[in-house]
Amino acid sequence: MIVTALYLTVLAALLAGLGSAVHREGPAPDVEPAFARRVAEGVLVLRALGQAYADRTQGLLDELTTSTPLLLPSAEGPANTRA
Repeated sequence: MIVTALYLTVLAALLAGLGSAVHREGPAPDVEPAFARRVAEGVLVLRALGQAYADRTQGLLDELTTSTPLLLPSAEGPANTRA
């Protein structure tokens, strides 16, 4: 129980630090008091970072699927023609 409370306290402090250090575009969250607003800002920053990473990964996957496919050897032909 104490470990969980300490974990949540540290997590809230880190999110508040992130929310106050990084300025993102858009309106500020409608949350009171100021500490909770900074925690909400930190959550929104992490969400924006996650979405940017997901978009980047999706772009890489789209690029991978549109590239030239690998030509695999046919099962009908000889597997090895060396003597």
